[in-house]
Amino acid sequence: MRLLVLLPLLSALALAAADGSCQCPQVKCPADNAVVLCQCLNTRETICHNHCPDYVPAYRPCPIAPPSPTPTPTQSQSLSLSRSLPSTSTDRSPTCTCHPESCPMIWPESCYCQNESIKKCYETCGGDEPVCQSCALQTSLRTLARRVPSPISTSLFPSTPTPTNPLCGGGRGNYTPCPTNFTCIKDPLSPSPGCGPECDGWGICVSTKMCGGFAGVKCPQSEGKEMLCVDDPRDECDPVKGGADCAGLCMYRA
Repeated sequence: MRLLVLLPLLSALALAAADGSCQCPQVKCPADNAVVLCQCLNTRETICHNHCPDYVPAYRPCPIAPPSPTPTPTQSQSLSLSRSLPSTSTDRSPTCTCHPESCPMIWPESCYCQNESIKKCYETCGGDEPVCQSCALQTSLRTLARRVPSPISTSLFPSTPTPTNPLCGGGRGNYTPCPTNFTCIKDPLSPSPGCGPECDGWGICVSTKMCGGFAGVKCPQSEGKEMLCVDDPRDECDPVKGGADCAGLCMYRA
């Protein structure tokens, strides 16, 4: 009988060692008790998985351990016991019949299930106080955990870009015009503006809407800041050369 029990164990160990990556330790299980044998084989699977993480354990359902037999008292012992105990007329017969509850056929879940079932039956129907079985501590098997990356908090709305003056001008082969209602001028705020679009250089596009002049027209607001009013190079009025109340054009500040 022991040889028949060890054959599946040896074959499983041989398969685990066949790939050459990891070898499970040998475990000897007794064959004289079916419940103990089943629990030992399941423990072997757990030990093999802990030793070889890539090994997939194959657990099997174990039968419920039968309760330990209680000795039947002899007639003389029953008579002496009845004489020593005071007589009582309390009837401990159950008042109803409990339906059997289906429990999983694996240890120790089956033991916990049976104990819970007889407790519920005693609370509902009464009778003699039940004696629960002693179950092994219920421990959870190891599970492979994976690391989940933490989300990075970002703003749901992108930041509003600061408006700028688009480029214009350039050489004749790659000349860039301005959109409608805009004109191309030399950048007055550039540290080295050069000759600008007048000699095929780069310039900036500004709105053709007038600012300054006799009426002192102000430029509109942009991002909470007032736009800058610069001299209009298209007229002959130049404030640098003594011109007064010259009209200008609005451009974005750098």
